[in-house]
Amino acid sequence: MKASKKIIVPKTDELRKQGIKVIVEQMGIAGAAFFLRETMAQEVNYLEIKSQLFGNMTVADIYREINKSS
Repeated sequence: MKASKKIIVPKTDELRKQGIKVIVEQMGIAGAAFFLRETMAQEVNYLEIKSQLFGNMTVADIYREINKSS
């Protein structure tokens, strides 16, 4: 039996900091500010997006897909 790797879920605050850092580095402060204002101000149905992106995939399925593309 193959031992499965433990999936570590990153902390939301850390992900947010990293994401904003990358956006600022790539788009500059003005572009990042505009992008964040536009995306953060909109209502989002995360369950609908999750369903569209992943359908009936399990966490293990998603993990395998991520590893394939690495």
